[in-house]
Amino acid sequence: MLHSVPKAYLTPSGMMYYPPFLSLAERPHLLIAGATGSGKSVALNGIITTILMKESPFRAKFVLIDPKKVELIEYANLPHTMKYASEGPDIVHALEWALSETENRFTYMQRNRLKEFDGSHLYVIIDELADLMVSLKKETLPLLQRLAQIGRAAHVHCICCTQNVLAVTIPTVLKCNFSTILGLRTCNKQQSRYLISSEGCERLPDPKREGKGYGYLRDGADLQKLLIYKYPEQVTRSAIEWWSSPQCIAM
Repeated sequence: MLHSVPKAYLTPSGMMYYPPFLSLAERPHLLIAGATGSGKSVALNGIITTILMKESPFRAKFVLIDPKKVELIEYANLPHTMKYASEGPDIVHALEWALSETENRFTYMQRNRLKEFDGSHLYVIIDELADLMVSLKKETLPLLQRLAQIGRAAHVHCICCTQNVLAVTIPTVLKCNFSTILGLRTCNKQQSRYLISSEGCERLPDPKREGKGYGYLRDGADLQKLLIYKYPEQVTRSAIEWWSSPQCIAM
């Protein structure tokens, strides 16, 4: 997602590529936030594309929450996708399903005396957290908070994005469960301090003017400035077409 690694990967269709890399095995939950046009969609699509290039549906599964109905729709019919939701009742149901799956994994771990789940990783990906906090906060905040609190050992990862860097849209009770935060360009230094506990995001360049975007990655106590990598569109399209092909759907 954020920086290149020297090892090359083959895309599912056979194209060799050097993908950006961020291990979510060590960083179980990720919050991505910044002003409109700061690179949020680029970062999010980079993460999903990297997963599709590296993992089969047996190893990675998605729950996609897409309130704006445009950002994640192209991934809705992939064999990786367990739930895709864009409407209020469906969003609540999808998050309830994810929490039920998480609890079932803990039951399995208890039965088999495991401290960590030995199966697939489940990625709960939310494109616009602010929409949920404005219209469905009462129903969704407890579900998200619980998922973020208990998901790590069960290989359940929450990836939440928002372009509204405010306490009302990123509640502290939820934010404190995200040890890894990608802070993109913000409107002011107060938003930067709330997001990454430091000023700096407000001084990041506009990706549309620079042709590339930057962000600050707050990983626990560490803070580093990173280049936000953008996949060529054909790489993402290649991965989607491969996993959407009849032979993969029939797996």
